[in-house]
Order: sequence, then structure tokens, then C-alpha cells
Amino acid sequence: MRILVLGASGGCGRRVVRSAADRGHEVVAVVRETSDYRPPASVRLVRGEAGDAAFLAPLLAEHTTIVSCLGLRRASLLPWSALRSPPDLVRTVMGHLVDHARDETRVVWISAGGVGDSRARASLPVRWLIDAGHVGTAYRALAAAEDRVRASGRPWLAVRPVTLVSGTATGRAGPVERYGLASVIRRADVADWMLDVADGTLAFQEPSVLLGTRSTATPPTPRP
Repeated sequence: MRILVLGASGGCGRRVVRSAADRGHEVVAVVRETSDYRPPASVRLVRGEAGDAAFLAPLLAEHTTIVSCLGLRRASLLPWSALRSPPDLVRTVMGHLVDHARDETRVVWISAGGVGDSRARASLPVRWLIDAGHVGTAYRALAAAEDRVRASGRPWLAVRPVTLVSGTATGRAGPVERYGLASVIRRADVADWMLDVADGTLAFQEPSVLLGTRSTATPPTPRP
């Protein structure tokens, strides 16, 4: 399978690229011009701005499986820390995907826990945090990106992880009902779960998922 990975230099993106290559997929990794990221030897690296439709459109024409790990970078974890990415980056990129991806293209992309109807499953302290400062700016942009995809009728999966942390994969990623202050999921687990859905290892048909860490590992169910 040929897989295009956007945001390949980030914590989730690096894991998706490496795992996809290990599974024998043909992988194209997209990173910013200024990134010093070096992928596995079998991976094709493409440098450019994903927000530029002229750059992205030719890549979209070549792929029918896309994993987007793009997110808004901030100077620190504090809600008021400065954004290091354009606030509308994800919304812009998802708009390009809607406009230029092939009809049969499958996209699995990262949104955030608390966006859209998952807000009702977030605790009050979490809601306060996601409304604060530049975090609120990022969430509004992600909500707009989800709205753009939904309006297009594209059956693409928006993955809404709870709070992201570093660490080795646990194999316990899965849908969860609540998002509280103690809810965390490792980036490696998010990446593996997204790849499982993208390459058909895991069957999942909903348009969005609040993704967290489950108490036990859930064996993947092959897609029919």
C-alpha cells in the first residue's frame, strides 16, 4: 500500500512513518522545508508547505491513503504560549484535501479531544483548558476543519486524542467515553491506531473518535 504521511516530523508522524515502513508499505513523508527530519531509508522524503495547494495537489493525485499528523505547534504546553504554526494550518490543509484528493481516497487525520460533539464528554476543567489562550484558537480551527470535511461528505476519520504524552507504545489505544484531567494517551499509541485504521488492520467506520488509553489492549479486528 502507498501511504502519504503529512506532518511526518512530529511525534505521531515519525511513528506512523516508521511503523508503515516496517509493515512493508510504500511511504511518502511530507515535512517542512526547514525540518531536519531523516526518515528510514525506504521512505521517500518530500519537503514543502502542506498549506500550499500547488505543492500538495500533485502528491494527493498519487495517493489514495493519507495519514495526517499535522497539528499546531506552540512554544510550550501552557495554554497562553505563542503559536509557532499558522492558526488556520490544519483547516487550510484539510480544505486542500477536500478539493484535490481523489474520490476514493481514505484519510485518517488528527483533530483533538474536546472538538465538536466530543466536548460534551470532556470534564469542566478540561473544557476550561481547551478554551484558554492559544489552545482555544487551535480548537476553533480544528472544529472548522472538521466542519469542512463533514460538509464535503467525505467519509474521513477525525481522530480526537485526549492529552498527548510521550513514551513507548502500550497497545491500549481505543475509543473512550470521557476526557478528564488525568486522561492521557501516548503519541506512539495514537500513531499505531491511526495506521491500523489506514491500512485496514483495524475496522472502524465512524467519522470521528475520542481516542484514549483503555485498561487492556484490544486486538485489532480486520476490516471485511
